Amino acid sequence: MQDFRLDGKRALISGGSKGLGAAIAAKFSEAGADIGVIGRDLDGLSRTRSIVEGNNRNCCVIEEDISSIEGARRAGEQALARFPEWDILVNNAGIARVRPILEISQDDWEDTFSVNLRSVLLLSQVIVPQMIKRGHGKVVNISSIGAFIGTPALGAYAASKAALNQLTRTMAVEWGPSNIHVNALCPTVILTQMGHDIWDNPSMAEPRKEKEKRIPLNRFGEPVEVANVALFLASAASDFVHGVSLPLDGGLTVSP
Repeated sequence: MQDFRLDGKRALISGGSKGLGAAIAAKFSEAGADIGVIGRDLDGLSRTRSIVEGNNRNCCVIEEDISSIEGARRAGEQALARFPEWDILVNNAGIARVRPILEISQDDWEDTFSVNLRSVLLLSQVIVPQMIKRGHGKVVNISSIGAFIGTPALGAYAASKAALNQLTRTMAVEWGPSNIHVNALCPTVILTQMGHDIWDNPSMAEPRKEKEKRIPLNRFGEPVEVANVALFLASAASDFVHGVSLPLDGGLTVSP
């Protein structure tokens, strides 16, 4: 369908070297967008670029660590130096430090919020003004179902994603009058390579069975399923969807 095409658009994706970022880059390029990917892993970024170029789209690689204030700002400034106009910003970069709340260190807490929340603010502050000037744009923030439910040993991660959902709502209110659409996408467990490494381990067989049992569809998600919904939120098909934190959880949050 034409409404789901991104022909003539340019999308900047943080955390684009692997996992969800790479899947989103692939899907957006299939839909006709040129891509910019930000990340620390140059080899991974190069693999994503090969996928995008295999879809006959252009891809620029920005090697930066956006966990620091300077790195996040440099990443945005490099993107604008390469191309002064970006139509879509996907704030996908994220980390999780698995620690019970009583044991998490200050460094782990601050690292989590630096990547999952502050980098979103800083990249948006650099990239969104040119969207506002041109009167159109799409911002997709990759959050988590952990923003809605208590998640043992992921307190910092869940708190950062809940804050990201609130930041998304405020962005939507402030930027909506300029025709900038802002939404958050909140997946449950997704079987990226990291997800497979964790959940395919035989020692995790029973916990996986119990976790999947809580999901009405009785399974975890796949990266392409996140990329498909991200494409919807980045395309004209979602032009009246605004300020939403959308669960992508196989029905987990509605399950009794």
